[in-house]
Amino acid sequence: MSDPQHGSGLRAPFWESLVGMLTAIAGLVTAIVGVAAFVYQVGGFGAANGQQGAVAPSAAPSSAGTARVPITPTQAGPVQSTGAGPYELLFNNNGVDLDADPPTVATGPDPSIDIYDGGNSIQSYPVWSGLAKWDRSGTPQRQDCLSLLSGFATTDSRYIRGSRYCVHTRGDLYVAFVEFVEPMSGGWKIRVTVWPGTAS
Repeated sequence: MSDPQHGSGLRAPFWESLVGMLTAIAGLVTAIVGVAAFVYQVGGFGAANGQQGAVAPSAAPSSAGTARVPITPTQAGPVQSTGAGPYELLFNNNGVDLDADPPTVATGPDPSIDIYDGGNSIQSYPVWSGLAKWDRSGTPQRQDCLSLLSGFATTDSRYIRGSRYCVHTRGDLYVAFVEFVEPMSGGWKIRVTVWPGTAS
């Protein structure tokens, strides 16, 4: 008895053909891309200045009733190269809002913070803001920090006395240079200089 598929000229089922397999693969790739885009948007990573989907740290801070005034360049045209500050602030688990002018230490839960102490670790908030440790000699300028952050940004780092960091704020509105000066009652004394970021 002959093989019916060969002897009678019947074709193989669609899904066993080359066209069928390519169609199935294209459908699978489309589904994966769709799911990734959905997660990207729902997780808040697609928001331009990003609070969608953000969750504040457990003790994340709030400067109750403190007015927030954006830092603005002192000149029109090119972005200023001279930073605002330096400011000396308390760094603790409540966090610091680097977008305020001047930068503000939060006193309770506050979604406006940009960095906070995660237990001897500087952490950026929201996590996609980013920070990078400055290990070079000298004090960086705005472009130095922007260059470092573009290639070596992370979301947290262990600090000690003398540790220095460049920090992005949400939406790249500002860039800051943060130095850990010394421990003090309730946290650490930090010194902060702030410049307009790439989105300013």
